[in-house]
Amino acid sequence: MAQSFIIDGAPLELLDVGELALIHSNYKPMSTWILEKFYPNRPAFDRDEVPLAELNTVHDLAPLVSPHQPGKPFDTKRAAKVDFVKPAYYKPKNMVTAATSFDEALMERLRTAGIISTGSQKLSDQEKMIIAQIAVMKRNHDAIDNSILLMATELLLNGKYLLQSDDYEYNMVDYERDASLTFTPATPWNQPGAKPVSDLELIEKRLLDANGGSSKAYLMSGKVWAALFANEEFKERFIKPYAGIAVPYKPSLNVQEDASFKGYLDDKELWVYDGTYRLKSGVKRFIPDDYFGAISDLNGSIAQCKIKNTLANGAVQKYFDRQWYNEDPSGIFLMTESAPLAVPSNKNGMCGGTGFIV
Repeated sequence: MAQSFIIDGAPLELLDVGELALIHSNYKPMSTWILEKFYPNRPAFDRDEVPLAELNTVHDLAPLVSPHQPGKPFDTKRAAKVDFVKPAYYKPKNMVTAATSFDEALMERLRTAGIISTGSQKLSDQEKMIIAQIAVMKRNHDAIDNSILLMATELLLNGKYLLQSDDYEYNMVDYERDASLTFTPATPWNQPGAKPVSDLELIEKRLLDANGGSSKAYLMSGKVWAALFANEEFKERFIKPYAGIAVPYKPSLNVQEDASFKGYLDDKELWVYDGTYRLKSGVKRFIPDDYFGAISDLNGSIAQCKIKNTLANGAVQKYFDRQWYNEDPSGIFLMTESAPLAVPSNKNGMCGGTGFIV
């Protein structure tokens, strides 16, 4: 259903937020591989904080009772200490101004859907504003997605992350990962004398000692993978035994933005990730180029809390979108609200760090 505004005394009919969300979901989705791989769960809480004890990752055991006693429900409060963590709260807001540059693939989809005119005629001011609406919503949603992704990445790498901005007080969310799980090899893997196989065995031992469990995936940069693949100790153990039988690992140039699956080392998945994001200060990497991590926790969560907007009526959702006409400054604004929090399934589910190459 369209949403109408009166601009300069004339009606302007634009897409409502529901229609915008539908178009956005089909418009150049950004890479959220880290979230999908390591944080598959999406719990929702109708409250202002995340109760960590309710994110139950313990396997249920049938309660023991005497055969003459009534049945007993599962104990859902088995944690001795219950922590409540306030989520981040995002409210990106941007003004909709008539578009002057256009994405041809998006234009074609809008024409097919009958939202803008077909043919080669010049776009009307209304159509330019509709295209601008889509761009603004995409920017808002992508800003939230990027922030969640950075939060989840920091948690994966460090066991903690900082929630801070110009309008938000300092809040360090620290899940207190065991200090022994921060690991740097004695000799970087691209240097003479490196022993990456011995390092991997020590990493696995540290994970087990800290109750992190056996790793399920190895995550590293392309440069670290290149150093590992070229190392003689690694070749002797994991490549030469397969000579003439099979190609154990996927060959590539080790330069790609998206996650690249290289194969298995024993039963551990090998993943290379060189994704970047852009801030005002320039392009940044999600994981450092000298990083390696052995990860056992593939069951983290991105929790959502309720939206603190009276018009949302306490809704719990990833995006709550609103648009309205504002007198000062004059224009149509589109705002998106979200209250997410990244939570590990096992705080000791990663061992690794930086310094694996120089």
